[in-house]
Amino acid sequence: MKKVKTHVKDRQIISGLLTPFHEPAEFPPGFGVRPSPVAAISIRPKVWNKTKRLQFQYSCDRGRSHSVRGKRQAFTLIELLVVIAIIAILAALLLPSLSRAKVEAQGTRCTSNQRQIILTLGLYCGDNDDRLPNHPTEWVAGDMTDASDATNAQLLVDPQYSAFARYITVPEIYKCPGDRSLKVRSVSINGRMSDCPPAPWTGGIGTNYESFHTSHQIKTPAQVFAFLDERSDSINDAYFAADMANTGNWQDTGPSNPYWMIDFPASYHNQSGRLSFVDGHVESHRWLEPTTLVPIGQAHCVTYTSPTDQDVKWIQDHYTYLK
Repeated sequence: MKKVKTHVKDRQIISGLLTPFHEPAEFPPGFGVRPSPVAAISIRPKVWNKTKRLQFQYSCDRGRSHSVRGKRQAFTLIELLVVIAIIAILAALLLPSLSRAKVEAQGTRCTSNQRQIILTLGLYCGDNDDRLPNHPTEWVAGDMTDASDATNAQLLVDPQYSAFARYITVPEIYKCPGDRSLKVRSVSINGRMSDCPPAPWTGGIGTNYESFHTSHQIKTPAQVFAFLDERSDSINDAYFAADMANTGNWQDTGPSNPYWMIDFPASYHNQSGRLSFVDGHVESHRWLEPTTLVPIGQAHCVTYTSPTDQDVKWIQDHYTYLK
């Protein structure tokens, strides 16, 4: 069989015409030596074989490139562990901030509740010849040591039993959002605010201190608190008691021995509690003593603390004053 020699330039033209996935083209004019039909038969198989090889090589290259890209897109075990570690570190950094934000949000709601209650006190006094509400049952009903009262929210907003029910119709206002107990109320009134006969912890030596019957009787309304949140393991009736005589005796008789914590204030907001004052303002106070901040369930009413108790001293200074 006669073979036709091709020059390098001719081979380049052929290879340029035989691109992948295209049928081989005819030889262009001016190709050079025109092959005979017999020579074309000998050349064409070679062209086809070269085309097939190019196609096969191109397919292999595409497969390898896809394989490489696929491997690069996947995560190794070490990379996954690094990502998980980074997420854990970020969570550890963010969770305390989120927790503080939640406590602050609860504190804002608690402040709003206290503000509504102190405004209600002003409305009540305005409608009742400036008289302060009786305790422990008139301003709000329910003893939180009684199982039925402690879970009966409707008792708080029943005008038949609670004087403030005329003004407050939402029972949730009476409970601090930080209080996780099942009790429906955490708010108590200052035990020295009453339009009734002397209450416990106001007799004996305690009579040297003022008890209030009308709002205008209070000389320093910005210094005397009217309401505060009480701990769930301390709250009982509707008023908050303080021992001004420092005797540890509810009749206020016997020797004085500072200090005694009678009822325990709540500290649900980063060891702080909300108090509303007679002049209408609400403030947050941070409690300092370990005896005030004992875990829930360990507070016992009428507890001797220490002669340097800053919390009891602060409560007494904002509870009443000497006559």
